[in-house]
Amino acid sequence: MSIYSNICFYGGGAWGQALAITLSTLNQNSTILVSDKTRETQINNSKSERFPNLKLSPLIQATTNKEKAIKGSDLIFITTESKRVLMAIEEISSFSKNKINVIITSKGFATKTGETFNKIVENRFHNISLSILTGPTFADEIAKNKPAAAIVANKEIDVATSICELFHNSNLRLYPSNDPSGASIAGAIKNIIAIGAGIVEGLELGDNAKAALITRGISETCELIKKSGGDHATAFGLAGIGDMSLTCSGPHSRNMAYGIDIIKNNFQRPTRLVEGLNALDAAISLSKELNVELPIVDAIYKIINKKSDIKDIIKNLLARPIKNEFP
Repeated sequence: MSIYSNICFYGGGAWGQALAITLSTLNQNSTILVSDKTRETQINNSKSERFPNLKLSPLIQATTNKEKAIKGSDLIFITTESKRVLMAIEEISSFSKNKINVIITSKGFATKTGETFNKIVENRFHNISLSILTGPTFADEIAKNKPAAAIVANKEIDVATSICELFHNSNLRLYPSNDPSGASIAGAIKNIIAIGAGIVEGLELGDNAKAALITRGISETCELIKKSGGDHATAFGLAGIGDMSLTCSGPHSRNMAYGIDIIKNNFQRPTRLVEGLNALDAAISLSKELNVELPIVDAIYKIINKKSDIKDIIKNLLARPIKNEFP
């Protein structure tokens, strides 16, 4: 039996609803905090705009009352896009008198300088114990009860384990980790590499090129995690190579779809959320601060910002000095 009884999802989008649906299969009730009355009414009538073919369980209820939802919860998932996470953390902290467990499901950096959310919480929000839920998961497949695996990362491994236990025997298998920094960086970088995979696809460079991009993308992720003080092994697990493989697998991924659109539609700005775009400046800034070379991330940055011709950028990548695969 879970130690958590009052679970809240801060954000009524696809991820919040998908995780609430998963918990409802375990007879676990939850509250989804939404921003408008229309969505509140829909969810409370077992309807989902995100998943129109699914009927939501009555165990899932929605509210627009932030203070009531936050104060009444002992576990809160922040399921918004990454640029709204810090605001959510500030609100949760201000409404919570006692220490509360918070899980972030967004994959991105907290600031444009490459700070991670766990570092900010550690330094500024002492009444929050922060976990990172990340891995190769598409929300629509989770909502349809298809099997998946991911990790929950928290410096306190017992907290991470307790959250994994909450989902035990559901379609979502979770593994505990004590490396929130590595998990955060892996989630942010994989979105950037997925844009690169879309560019490769759009240019019809072939499967060999995509495999090389993913593998070297993992190498860059590994180096950035190590220099940031995280565990480099995280890059080789579900949060790293697992998530990157999924996100680079096809246009089901919004980041990869955007990379394809860059080529096919002449660099038009995206109409949907593309977290990889938000992470690019932060990754470049962090790599400079830590003196870590990220050739592929840098190449994607140059392509998106039209710093050079795409053919020249690819040629320069292939002409880099020869060195060992892993330093």
